[in-house]
Amino acid sequence: MNEDMSLIDILLSRLFHDLVSPVSATVNGAELISDLGADGGGDLGQEALSLIGSSARQASERLSFFRVAFGGAGSTDDHSLADGAALAQPYLKARKIAFELECAQEPKLVRPPLGGVKAALGFICALCECLPRGGTILLSAGDGGGERMSLIASGDGANLLPDVAFALEEDAVADDLTSKSVVAYVAARNARRFGLGFGAEEAGGKVEVRLWKL
Repeated sequence: MNEDMSLIDILLSRLFHDLVSPVSATVNGAELISDLGADGGGDLGQEALSLIGSSARQASERLSFFRVAFGGAGSTDDHSLADGAALAQPYLKARKIAFELECAQEPKLVRPPLGGVKAALGFICALCECLPRGGTILLSAGDGGGERMSLIASGDGANLLPDVAFALEEDAVADDLTSKSVVAYVAARNARRFGLGFGAEEAGGKVEVRLWKL
């Protein structure tokens, strides 16, 4: 029970940290509009409205990503590869990471196994920690109908952090997790509970996570 509570504490702290910035920016924009008064403040007022709009959209995109990657919404089989890509692209863009999708079939028609999209998004979140200076994350599904997927993170300084690699191990414990490794730990646990195999390695300046149906 203590380990579960420790995991919840670390995971929620990490997710809330990711949400604080866009929510705070929305509040700041709203306060600025209020201070400008009834005339709206001209150009400054328009800038404030633009800030509110972009920040609110970013917060919504992150929440949509999190509810599938770490919430109950991802524990169903009604998510296509295209659905996963639509969640990943804006989440990564906000972190200055490009997203690419490689699939031999129409992504809307590719339905990964139960929990596959959830696990993939969780690993995408973990791979962000492996790109300290931004870069690209490629999701490749080949022609296997989503039963085998790979995620490749590439960029300047790309590396598989030791604490992230440890979090993927089956004997990892919540008490040893950090805010950077907790998402990898949860992604790994989700993959295992849905009967998915996975492996991670660093080679050639890239970090790759492979995911497959057992």
